[in-house]
Amino acid sequence: MQDDFGYEGRRRRRFPVLERLRTLPLIGAAVFTVALLLLVYQMLQTPMMWSNAEPADSPVPAVGAPSPRNPDVPPPNSPPPAAPASPGATGTPAPGASPSAISMAPSSSASPSPAPPAPPAPPAAPRTTRYEAESASMSGARSASDHPGFSGVGFVDYDNTWGSWVQWDVTAPKSGPATVVLRFANGSGRSRTMSISVNGVPVLVDLLFDDTRGWENWQSRTVSIQLNAGTNTIRATAVNPNGGPNVDFLELTA
Repeated sequence: MQDDFGYEGRRRRRFPVLERLRTLPLIGAAVFTVALLLLVYQMLQTPMMWSNAEPADSPVPAVGAPSPRNPDVPPPNSPPPAAPASPGATGTPAPGASPSAISMAPSSSASPSPAPPAPPAPPAAPRTTRYEAESASMSGARSASDHPGFSGVGFVDYDNTWGSWVQWDVTAPKSGPATVVLRFANGSGRSRTMSISVNGVPVLVDLLFDDTRGWENWQSRTVSIQLNAGTNTIRATAVNPNGGPNVDFLELTA
C-alpha cells in the first residue's frame, strides 16, 4: 500500500547496541542515587566519627616523647606564680597618689615593730575573813552566850585562868603582813593582858585589852602580824591570873 506522499512504509530496523547505549545514563543515575543514599545513611548512623576524627596531618608523638603541654596549665614541680604587686608596694605610685604619700608608705620588706608589753596586772584587793572564837580550838577556856551583843552563836570566856588560850587556823593568800582584829568585851574593871603567837612563835607579848565597862560592851583591838602563804595558826593566851577578856571573833585581812 502506498501513502499520500508516495512513500512506501518500511519496517524500522533495530540495533541492540544502540538500545543499550541509550539505557546507560538511566542505570548510572540509579547507581549514583543508591550510593548517595547509602552514604547519607552511614553518616546518620555514625555522627560522632566525624567530630572525633583527628586531622590527617596532626603529628604522631614518638615513643618516649613528652606529651604536648597545655600553655594554661603549669608543668609539675614548678614554683607557684608570684602574686602581682599592689600599686605602691615597689615604689610605683598608685593612681591618684601624691609623691609625699609614696615616700611615707612603709616598705613591704620592713620587719613589724614589736608589740608593746602588756601592763602588769593590778594587785589583788585584800580580803577580810571572819573566824568565830567559839568555833576555834581552846584550852582552859569555854564557849559561852550569857552576855548579849556577840556574833555567831556565842563567844569564848577565858574563865579567869592563867595560861588559857584560843587558837584559830587561818588562811593567807600570800606571804606578808596581815591585819588582825580581835573583838572583845572586858567588864572586870581593869585591863587584861594576852600574848599573841603566830605558828607557835610569840609576836606580841603583854598585849593590853582595856576595860569596856560591861561584859555586853564589845570593842575591837587591831594588830599587825606576818603570815606565810597558806594555812597559819594564831593563838591568844591569857598571861595574868584573872585570865583574858571575853573574845567574840577574829577578823583577818590579807
